[in-house]
Amino acid sequence: MEFFCVLASLLVLFLLCAFLTLKCRLNASLAPLTALGLVVLALTFAGMADALYYSTISLLLVCTALGLWALWPRRETKPDYRALLSPGSVLFWGAALTFCLYFSIRQPMATGFDELNLWATAVKITKVDNRLYAFAELGTPWAVTQNPGLPLLSYFFSFFGRYADWKLYASYDILAFAVYAAVLGGIRWRDYRVAVPLAAVLWCTPWFLTVYNHTIYLDTTYMTAYGDVPAGLVMGGAVALWLMVRRDRGPRWAVLPVLALAANLKANTFVLALVAAGLVAVDSVLFDRSRTILRRFGMAAAAFAAPMVIYYFWNVRFVGMLVAKNAESGGMGETTASMAEVVTGGIKILLGQPVEGFVAQREPQFRQAMADMDTQFWTDAGKLSMIGQGRNVVLLILAVFVLAVLLSGSRRLRARLGLMGLLSLVCFGGYNLMLALSYGFIFKPFQAESLTDYNRYIESYYIGWFVLALACLSLALQPGTQRSLSRLEFLRPRFELAGQGVLLALAVVMLLRVNQMVLPQLSVLGFADSEFADRKADRAEAELVSSYLTQNDRVFFISQGDNGAAWFGAVFDFYPILVDYSGSTDPNALDGGGGTFGLEELRPTEEGPRSYYYRAYTPEHLAEVVRQNGCTVLYLQQLDEIFVESYAELFADRLAAALNGETLLYRVTPQGFVPVEMEVAVP
Repeated sequence: MEFFCVLASLLVLFLLCAFLTLKCRLNASLAPLTALGLVVLALTFAGMADALYYSTISLLLVCTALGLWALWPRRETKPDYRALLSPGSVLFWGAALTFCLYFSIRQPMATGFDELNLWATAVKITKVDNRLYAFAELGTPWAVTQNPGLPLLSYFFSFFGRYADWKLYASYDILAFAVYAAVLGGIRWRDYRVAVPLAAVLWCTPWFLTVYNHTIYLDTTYMTAYGDVPAGLVMGGAVALWLMVRRDRGPRWAVLPVLALAANLKANTFVLALVAAGLVAVDSVLFDRSRTILRRFGMAAAAFAAPMVIYYFWNVRFVGMLVAKNAESGGMGETTASMAEVVTGGIKILLGQPVEGFVAQREPQFRQAMADMDTQFWTDAGKLSMIGQGRNVVLLILAVFVLAVLLSGSRRLRARLGLMGLLSLVCFGGYNLMLALSYGFIFKPFQAESLTDYNRYIESYYIGWFVLALACLSLALQPGTQRSLSRLEFLRPRFELAGQGVLLALAVVMLLRVNQMVLPQLSVLGFADSEFADRKADRAEAELVSSYLTQNDRVFFISQGDNGAAWFGAVFDFYPILVDYSGSTDPNALDGGGGTFGLEELRPTEEGPRSYYYRAYTPEHLAEVVRQNGCTVLYLQQLDEIFVESYAELFADRLAAALNGETLLYRVTPQGFVPVEMEVAVP
């Protein structure tokens, strides 16, 4: 049933794409990416206005009406239905339908730590509440400032029916397939020798640039709620769409919602949207000779305006409002240095000028981060892809650019693609500077020491850069771009054949390498049901416990030995019932969310989560925290001897029911914590 609910959303998307193709003259391969950009843009402003539900209904009706109008046959003119079929569009719709059906059968689940503490939880909250997650009340310090693009994309495909984890993964993969279709762009059916290997290369790209060792656990490249891979793909997809629109002389405005989408996926990848906008702007001003100089500069200004509008309304206005409300309610308000201070201070350090205050204190951390990133790029310590460290990835990408330039049939196209490769290389240096500034002045010292999540952050640029290079190669290999070889016209077939051969070789190498590193049974292609056995058990228990609660209950979570993962999972599984930030009212305290409760004299001596996340509470303090936080029940997911010895006196039966496996819940009453009669499944 849920598959047909997603199918309804896909049908609405198809109708919008049909309108863009038949009425706006946008190539069918490019329409899905533009359509997704328009949908997310509309939902973002609706969400910020707290009018998400009814705005989504209106959006669905408008898309349906536009599509039916475009498809409806008329006496005077009959729509060109064949225009809806191209190699890129068939790839997109075939892959989208296949993955939705596959995921609806296999039912993958959210399991990653960051999925449960942010990415997947934001999607579930938005769907359950029919409001943007930033407005939700949780029993936890909530990352309300994260950009809403991906959660709202998932909301569009989850609007009909109930929430399900697999819809989240299907949504993000649909976005990836829209990017792949845009790279194929104007390739015609008879150009299958380009389309087929290029599609294979694109399919392998997220694996090829993010997996750097043989996997022994499930690889979740196509089953992840993280925003890093989508951010890179959309960066490359935006420029690819622009190149193909220019080739077909289609509507230039179609790239603007995609640039806005690129700015709306992840807070720390906003710079990727600016890179894409800059490349589009330069190409428009210098090479779009079919338009007047005024229109060229207007397009360049619009390219930068698209991501900046999203940044202003979300990061400045909306987030500023949230931070101010947090400070008014006793929260921390703004907790990091301003971006202007960080950038100015970092540049002064690079120029050898004196700095003072916060910047001077962090200067050693900034310099060390730059040195560590340099080591990661050049040496074997920095393996992050299937071909090794960053230097190898950059050489591969530059080789693709060089090949595209060599295969270009006109001087103008060679200049365009060569300049695009050069400017993207300069932007790569700027992106590395942005990462160094982040590690030096925004991240905590222990995060900078280990370059926490460096692979994820740098891989976003590598993915986008590689997709951009492939788009340039795709453009160079399309016959329509090979018309100006002058005296060497007779060599054109040989140039085309050579380029197709290199592309085929690249596809074969990438397919073989991915097959070496990621076994089918450890990928999206054939994962075992047992991969999610633990999460299924946790969710089943949460659903059982929730059946004894009301939405007005607030749960105090006990899971001795937890490092926070079980607690985040409970927050996700119980919602809309709130699981409290157990054990601390201070969002910066180390002991909040999961952990081990006990008396100080019972603190474990061995290293591990039990000692690191230990909260030495007296019985009186624990009871006070439970009541002050407004908790109405205690959920005892995991007990141990420390908890029993420390707090049995707080429970009316001294924890006898819990220890005998008769209950998982205790109700908070004036007389103490009273066991709730329930049927507990025997494991």
